[in-house]
Amino acid sequence: MWVVTKSKLFRDPVHGYIEVNDCALEIIDSPFFQRLRRIKQLSFTSLVYHGAEHTRFGHSLGVYHLANRVLRMLLSDEEDKNLQEEFCLAALLHDIGHHPFSHSFESVLNMYSNSEVKYSHEEYTEKIIEKTEIGQIIEDHGFSKSNVKLLLKGHYAEKYDLQYLNTLLSSELDIDRLDYLLRDSYYCGIPYGKIDLERLFYNIKSQEDKIVVTEKGLSSVEMYVLSRFYMYTQVYTHKTTRAFDLMLQKIFTKEILDEINYPKPTNNEISKMLDFDDYWLISKLKELTKKEDFPFNNLASGILNRKPIKCVIEKITLTSRDTQAQHPDYTRIDDLRAPSEYQRLANIAGISEDWIFFDIPWPELPFSYHPYYSPGGETEEKSEILVEMRSGEIKDIALLESSIAYYISRVQANVIRIYTLEKYREKLGQTLEKVCPKIGHLIWKDKWETLGLI
Repeated sequence: MWVVTKSKLFRDPVHGYIEVNDCALEIIDSPFFQRLRRIKQLSFTSLVYHGAEHTRFGHSLGVYHLANRVLRMLLSDEEDKNLQEEFCLAALLHDIGHHPFSHSFESVLNMYSNSEVKYSHEEYTEKIIEKTEIGQIIEDHGFSKSNVKLLLKGHYAEKYDLQYLNTLLSSELDIDRLDYLLRDSYYCGIPYGKIDLERLFYNIKSQEDKIVVTEKGLSSVEMYVLSRFYMYTQVYTHKTTRAFDLMLQKIFTKEILDEINYPKPTNNEISKMLDFDDYWLISKLKELTKKEDFPFNNLASGILNRKPIKCVIEKITLTSRDTQAQHPDYTRIDDLRAPSEYQRLANIAGISEDWIFFDIPWPELPFSYHPYYSPGGETEEKSEILVEMRSGEIKDIALLESSIAYYISRVQANVIRIYTLEKYREKLGQTLEKVCPKIGHLIWKDKWETLGLI
């Protein structure tokens, strides 16, 4: 019988009081979890929205809290008690393998990954649970670390009537996203991530192996879908945040990474992750600014002193998922990424290729971005948010023509940008206008900066 022996309250600015008991509390007190206090949730976003200094620690606590709340809605207190606790532990630990500066540095590592080594934070999370004191704490409290890992991966299969637990932590509508949308918007000081969480929670139910939302909760789901859309377009792909991401990718060459000897997600190296956090990365950047023979020391200094590379041209489009027809301006910019065109552009501008940066942010986002997939053809991924109508029929929200999600599901937001150093901005802009006059209207102009539009 599972008995509570100790508990603690954490005061959270998003959820109020969060109660943590026993096993979870011991995990939180461990060095691996405390490391999350030293990793920002949104990496460079605090250089745009100065309040966004929150960490993976707070987010992980928030997801743990939502896990407890949603299970109280769906299960009785004594029903599958061990599995309930294991699910909440999975929620608590889902980000424990994150890299310094979260997804920004993960993108750097993935540039040099191969079939043998994958640098995704999910790989590190699984290995930390499996091979460090975290797994031992779980087992010492009588729980299964194997179940925790399966729940994290969405592969728990022991009890069919509890398969919906797989979707609660990773799906189109999951507690991870619910917390980070609320938390990120709160700390950024913007309204885009607001969600009617209470109404949503009181209108969810399990249906065999899936989670469904009753029709009464439809408006709260629509708020969630819209929140995702705007947070991705206004925050997660912000041009200045992306500028710092691109600078970091340029700074950390393969040679620099080899010198660092960054730990791989293997049994022997995983414990070294304790030494790698945001403070380590900032220290490394400081070191590189003083390295005179390092060709990108100016970029390292730019990150430390908030001197981003500058956007020369940008195109944001909404593309129909049905036709996949891209806006011609987007295509014209994208064509310049071809090696021959890229080199030609640099030669005409008289700028080193090192100082021309192309950005298509979607592939590097925390999730492959889709505000919501509509159930399409056989080859399209099918992601569902299910609504139980008053008639008892269960429908995908993307098929409800009366819902705003129906329309959002049929478009894909796309962004493409070209950046350079501030001193080359005008020169590159003139060259782009000469090489491709049809996109001249998109190129940065002095008056735009005067008006605060750049």
